[in-house]
Amino acid sequence: MKRLTIIFFSLTGVIVLALLALQRLGLVSDPWQVLVVYNLILGISGLTLYLNNFTLSEGWRPLFRMRFKIHMLRLVVFLSVLSLNFWLLRDFNTLRWPYLWPKPGAFILLVLAVLAIWFYEEMQRVWMFRMVGFFMLLISQSYLLHSIETTFTHFNFVSLVHLFAVTGIIAGMFLNFLNQFTPQNKRQYQQPPEQLPYVVAVIPTYNEPIDILEQTVLSLKALDYPKDLLQIIISDDGHNQHIKELAQHHKVLYNPGARRDAKAGNLNSALQYIKSNLSDSAFILTQDADELIDPSFLSKTIGYFNDPKVAFVQTPKEAIAPKGDPFGVRDRIFFDALQPGRAGAGAAFSCGSGVIWRISAVESIGGFATWNLVEDLTTSYYLHIAGYSSEYHNEILTIGLSPDDIPNLLKQRGTWAADTIRIFLFKNPLYQYGLTLRQRLQYLELGLFYLTSVFFIPCLMLVPLISLATGVFPAIEGSALFPWMVVSIIYYATLSQSRLIDLLRMWQYWIGHWPTYSKSLIIALRSRYKKPAYKVTRKTHQNGFYGHLLWPQFLYIFAGVFISIRALISPGANLIAVWSNIGVFAYFAFMLSGICRAAFYGLKWNVFQMSREPHPVQQK
Repeated sequence: MKRLTIIFFSLTGVIVLALLALQRLGLVSDPWQVLVVYNLILGISGLTLYLNNFTLSEGWRPLFRMRFKIHMLRLVVFLSVLSLNFWLLRDFNTLRWPYLWPKPGAFILLVLAVLAIWFYEEMQRVWMFRMVGFFMLLISQSYLLHSIETTFTHFNFVSLVHLFAVTGIIAGMFLNFLNQFTPQNKRQYQQPPEQLPYVVAVIPTYNEPIDILEQTVLSLKALDYPKDLLQIIISDDGHNQHIKELAQHHKVLYNPGARRDAKAGNLNSALQYIKSNLSDSAFILTQDADELIDPSFLSKTIGYFNDPKVAFVQTPKEAIAPKGDPFGVRDRIFFDALQPGRAGAGAAFSCGSGVIWRISAVESIGGFATWNLVEDLTTSYYLHIAGYSSEYHNEILTIGLSPDDIPNLLKQRGTWAADTIRIFLFKNPLYQYGLTLRQRLQYLELGLFYLTSVFFIPCLMLVPLISLATGVFPAIEGSALFPWMVVSIIYYATLSQSRLIDLLRMWQYWIGHWPTYSKSLIIALRSRYKKPAYKVTRKTHQNGFYGHLLWPQFLYIFAGVFISIRALISPGANLIAVWSNIGVFAYFAFMLSGICRAAFYGLKWNVFQMSREPHPVQQK
């Protein structure tokens, strides 16, 4: 199947290069000709994805022998949508609205933005998200086509970098809209089976503080579940005598972990212990050593397993974060908006804790996955490939600690990024048998999320600095740029269900971690045959200044300020273009300011001295 994908990318590349050559030779000049080629590329992309998925699922022969009418009907619908898209872009492109720009066009966009904020309850509706999403598709494509045309007609390095960045970002927005089109928000109590199964709760631990671990044990002992059907195991990779005594004190089981393959190896060791000593167990609840669980967890989730194809049930988590949650470590957009979208496509994945697994399903794929740094995403991926389904019970039932100093944060986010990128590079969902098309797109978006932060976002960040430094500006019309900016903000506002502060944190997290994800990409590229080393996330917090770990972010801000001042005082400067690019730079500088402010972790500046403040959790 790799050949089919390679053929698609090769054909698309040939079309783009041919279009560029014809444009430079003057043989292609009308915008509608570019529009035809653009829709041709969309058509090739859609058909390639469909054929790739079908042949992986059922092979080539059934494509011609079975369900022929269904395939033809889908083809007709696809071509109809493509034709509608062509017509809308031809006749309703934003560049065809000159009588609306800048007045009253700017006023209309401003009113739309205000309405989106004012009627925030309506912005949480699925129908509103779909309506805004369709509008976003039209406006984004208008801006993309305008960027293509300006790159061809006013070719320069800055325009090319801008086009590369815009293409990747808009592709990610398209994929996100498709993946979030049918979210599944299950919060209802699931009727448990008449005969309740035997459940084992496992706490994998490695040198966590005893007092934190003890609170987790107490929360599990308080679960509202028959005590004769629930067993708790502390699986200790550190082989700590104090932890063993803690288990004995609370009358829970103790398992010395395997001391290999990090948390996955620890959990697999616990599985072996369960198989040898608790053979009647049907499900395993995994709970991190620094997270508390709600007493109703099992009673609300065990009923999902009435479906024998369900391999695991994940719940959203809450995190104890510092004031303002500057990094978005609570991940509310992910847990409250994105995971329901993945659940609607049958692709909700485990987050490692607050999750209950069917033991037979996990054993069928050889146990918890040890191929990657952490087990949760990869194990979920393997289970979906094996044909199992997953459920997402969208109710917060666990709460725990989260990293909130820079070293811990970069370590955690970098680990997640390296795992996802390794899957994208070496076990790409486009090539895996067993996944549905929607599951492929969901896992594809995960990889694209990090690659966007590595490639497309930095390129877009560089455009205003290069323009201000050289005086070469992309020839972008305001009637294309500003509608795209406004509709993108409204789109993400509806996606986040009007959680504007959480949305801001998500953007800061996405943009501010570009050096972290770039490093993760390098680690992933060098670890095809051997996974990278893993370090356990530290559970204590250390005050200090961590600017040396964030020097690329600080460098971007300082360089941008210097270049902006220089551009303003340069003789003969185009002030409109200069101020427009300074505005774009200011936006990115503001997004980076969150992580840069947090470089001064726990430090309070006075006039002549610097004092240290304890972490809020430590105060408690």
